[in-house]
Amino acid sequence: MTAIRPCLVCGEHNEWTKTCDRCRSQIRGVLAQLPMQYTYLSMSRQPVQGGGTDGRSSTRLHAPLPGREDTLNLLGPAARQNVTDAQDQTGPVPFLAVLETWCEAVAEERYLTPVRRHVTAMTALLTAHLGWICEQPWVRDFEEELRELLKTSQRITMTEPRKELLRGVTCPSCEGLTLIRYFPGDWAAECALCSAVRLDQHDYDLLVQSQAAKLTVEA
Repeated sequence: MTAIRPCLVCGEHNEWTKTCDRCRSQIRGVLAQLPMQYTYLSMSRQPVQGGGTDGRSSTRLHAPLPGREDTLNLLGPAARQNVTDAQDQTGPVPFLAVLETWCEAVAEERYLTPVRRHVTAMTALLTAHLGWICEQPWVRDFEEELRELLKTSQRITMTEPRKELLRGVTCPSCEGLTLIRYFPGDWAAECALCSAVRLDQHDYDLLVQSQAAKLTVEA
């Protein structure tokens, strides 16, 4: 009998693999979104009308940058050594550099031919070897870095998922009014507190019907 062990990413129990199916699917979903996010970033170079994007005055004593600072930093190259100058490479690690680091690690450990430094080629490599990646002890670091990269990009490109509170329906686990839905999203309903509660449209409809029927009986 296979011993029950916690998922390396979310910490929940999983019998067969080191990473549960839900986390594996979420990582795959993040990888699938990254090429399009890179395209959105490339289209978001120009400053928004009305000034800078970092909360500071757009009036400068030096020549302005040829685009948005946050976007240029994310699209730019990574430093080849530790950065010591506070004016150099501020903000998150550049987009392609994050993917390149993980691709190099996978290629080295699996004796693969390195892929070219292109967002589609690199995400394709990581997706193709995701089953192996999800069995490695560093998969949580991998998931966290990719998820943060996606969130950072979504904030800049203004494509963050919209969250809606599903009023009047209680969570089947904690019984709180904590069910939410993301647009776009993979689930019809999720609990803001219970990480294990994720309902597809069929299960959410059944939940609504059962709770409505219970209220009718009580009335």
